[in-house]
Amino acid sequence: MRQVNYLLIVVLALLLNGYRGVKAQPNTLHFLKGVPQTKDLNPARPGIEKGFYISMPLFSKIDLSANTNNWSYNDLLHRGTGAMADSMVWDFKKYLGALGKNNFLMESAAWTLFEIGYKKEDNFYAFSWSERQYAELFFAKSLAELLYYGNEPYRGSTYQSGYFGIGATHYREFSFTYAKELKKNISIGITGKLLFGMAGVKTSGLNFIAGMPSNGNQIDIVATGKAQLSAPVDFQILNNPGGYQTIALDRFSVGSYFANFGNPGLALDLGFTNKVSRKLELSVSLIDLGFISWTKDVNAFTENGHFLVRGINLNTPTSTNNPPTTTDAPGLFLAFRDSLRNAFYPDKSTKSFSSLLPVKLYVAGEYKVSENVTLGGLARIRMFNNMVHTSFTASANARLSNKFSMSASYSMMESTSDNLGIAAAYRFGSVQIYTAADNVPSFFMPTTARNTNLRLGINLIFNDEVKSRKGVYNRRPKRAGPGCPL
Repeated sequence: MRQVNYLLIVVLALLLNGYRGVKAQPNTLHFLKGVPQTKDLNPARPGIEKGFYISMPLFSKIDLSANTNNWSYNDLLHRGTGAMADSMVWDFKKYLGALGKNNFLMESAAWTLFEIGYKKEDNFYAFSWSERQYAELFFAKSLAELLYYGNEPYRGSTYQSGYFGIGATHYREFSFTYAKELKKNISIGITGKLLFGMAGVKTSGLNFIAGMPSNGNQIDIVATGKAQLSAPVDFQILNNPGGYQTIALDRFSVGSYFANFGNPGLALDLGFTNKVSRKLELSVSLIDLGFISWTKDVNAFTENGHFLVRGINLNTPTSTNNPPTTTDAPGLFLAFRDSLRNAFYPDKSTKSFSSLLPVKLYVAGEYKVSENVTLGGLARIRMFNNMVHTSFTASANARLSNKFSMSASYSMMESTSDNLGIAAAYRFGSVQIYTAADNVPSFFMPTTARNTNLRLGINLIFNDEVKSRKGVYNRRPKRAGPGCPL
């Protein structure tokens, strides 16, 4: 048993070492044995056989996640070579080479303040209170290329930026879970979620098209799109003679922000499992199918403007002034800014809007090799901002003792195939500590990581199989003699 304790310490040290470097729930958690929070990935799969659990208040569980479509921090900023070997250098050209046609950066965080659950015979009930946040920035490669190369490559043609924008939300979640084991080895589960939006931003249709004549003497720009915001800040647009002016009035206070219940929403988790044979179980779940209706502190801006950029007039070149120069660069750019203000004047409204949660679909299968060892396969599809993100995970899962369970995984996520994950749960008495991550190497090499996530939590478990059977799972009752049950 001492070797098991040492192994757990090593696993936790590896995972916790990366905690500060991480800025969703790991797939590796799905098949971890004996942990009630497996219901978060499929409500039909509560991790306890029977009994009552309560998660440690204020530290019930923490989820952190960040991922991109195969580009990393190191592609943009890295240590130089040669004379620049002792410095960090910006390498925008390398960054462009790592981008795909459509790109994103998504991060999420969740903090569960309280969770409680109970299972008796075939029924399972649970309740939790969580604070959740997510943000996704998305853009086309063509926009990054314009920033780097300028308009020179597009002269004589029409440039299209592609869609870009951001979706971000902080919301409070109260969830209620019920699961039931039906006849014929089938289980179902449902989680109803009552949501309250704290702050959110949503963009749609942001893009611009630019006509660029071959002589390069002007650029004809048409920009369209909408941005919607709900937050304790008020925007006023003043139409001054020199163009419009935006004033942001901050009305934030900690007390009123966290007491906000003005943006209601609903969501559902649905789960299903089927033990098709003694060794094989199949499952499917749909997580975070829901929305938030933003009605409080709303500011919405719609743009549909046209602008003709004719360049900046410099002094006429002479024999002593070649190329053209100017002595009033600030004045020229201020005039250019005012021209933009007159051309692009967004319409402002306070009309309410709705935003969808990032919905996830899980399809899984688990094969029992022995009483304590299983092999699992999991496919996850995440849908958000009209983009589909996929991942596939294979794992080996074991209950190494009545106190210690562990999963090791390999995942392909988006365009990456170097994700090695691990999950572990250890129990002493009624206290259970668990943790999971899909890409442990990312904690040691954060600058080159494309995907990283982490889950930590503490449970207090009572009257379950471990306690009622004195720490031994699946023990058969003793017999007093042949054919005579005790």
